[in-house]
Amino acid sequence: MRGFWLDFQRLVQQPGEGLLKIIVVNCLLFLLLMLVRIFMIISGKEFVYELLLEQLTLSANFPSNLSHPWSFITYFFVHVEIFHLAFNMMFLYWFGKILQEVVGNNKSVQTFFYGGIMGAIAFILTYNLIPYFERQNGSYLLGASGGVFAIVLAAATLRPNFEVHLVFIGPVRIKYIAGFYLIWSLLETVGTNAGGQIAHLGGALVGFCMGYLHEHPIRWDPLRKKDSPFIHADLTREKKPRKQAENIDEEELNQILDKISKSGYDSLSKSEKRRLFKASQKNE
Repeated sequence: MRGFWLDFQRLVQQPGEGLLKIIVVNCLLFLLLMLVRIFMIISGKEFVYELLLEQLTLSANFPSNLSHPWSFITYFFVHVEIFHLAFNMMFLYWFGKILQEVVGNNKSVQTFFYGGIMGAIAFILTYNLIPYFERQNGSYLLGASGGVFAIVLAAATLRPNFEVHLVFIGPVRIKYIAGFYLIWSLLETVGTNAGGQIAHLGGALVGFCMGYLHEHPIRWDPLRKKDSPFIHADLTREKKPRKQAENIDEEELNQILDKISKSGYDSLSKSEKRRLFKASQKNE
């Protein structure tokens, strides 16, 4: 047990393993919730577990979330089914490794969180703006699927031809895996887990955008516009004095050279000799 605890401490303190830490938090919270549920059922107070779950998950009824706004984040760390947890964590690990190799640890973690938040926004907007879903306003959202789908789509966008080996199937490019689950989520938006599928699609949108923007970054610099009056003003202010200075130097130099040809070098004054010397140095 002590060895496990030391390994856990090393993992937490180790830099650059953000997604792995997210997996650990999800697994630990799942175990904690299961223990609380078992204890409350045995003690005849299962309602306490239900209240706790209500505080951590996201409701489709937006006003009810205002009493616990942290649920916009905590919901994607909560799982109540072992297979739901296992599926999400395996995909997060596999596709997260691919994404981390391309964009690094920080951007991978950001992609997960942005995907989870976008999944929450898509879930609430859909259930409050589309009449078909309004009658299911009592639904709630939990699970890391939104963030996981963001990771999957980002990895598939950046490395579409990367192959993974699936049992009984063999090597498959990740763009096909991502495409399959994307289509599946679209088809299941009218199924029993419509809210979860909508969160998947919200996360997928973020993942695609993050991947695309990594490959095609937007560099907006208004000062680089050719038609900018500020640029033209600066250039004209810089160029004119420079041209005038060059013309004056050339005229003076010609006068000095004419004087030398007529009266010799000794006829030059000290200031003229100094200017001639500087001009010769400049030409070198």
